[in-house]
Amino acid sequence: MDNTEWITQLLQTENSEIIRMEISRIDNPVLLHNIVLNCNWDDGFELPSLIINNGNCELGTALMLFYNADGYLLLDENSKNNVTGQKKWLAFINMLFNKLLNNEFCSKKISYQPGLSKVQKYKLKKSNPHIPEMFFEGIKGKD
Repeated sequence: MDNTEWITQLLQTENSEIIRMEISRIDNPVLLHNIVLNCNWDDGFELPSLIINNGNCELGTALMLFYNADGYLLLDENSKNNVTGQKKWLAFINMLFNKLLNNEFCSKKISYQPGLSKVQKYKLKKSNPHIPEMFFEGIKGKD
């Protein structure tokens, strides 16, 4: 079975214990990244949480998860008041944000660019001058 088939099978598994066990065993950052690429956000935050708590999750993957989970709203001071009722999202995005700030991810080969416009970057930097540059410019993987 190739990785694509395995990822498909894993993501279709309804037994959360199997998913937890399989994700914890993964030592390949690219495989973790590919799982994230195929993640269904309608299923909640369990799988993304398992990914970011795997010690082999790279910084590029974590930053991609941050933006895929609408982390932009956390950075945008004007949007913060609109998300206070979403407890599970807020818990996940705050945990991920703190892990990113604390450099808790390995940084090797996986790149990620958030694709923010110049106007978005300007507004975010103006309202959050202490946010690290990676949130605006992304991560360039190392070869």
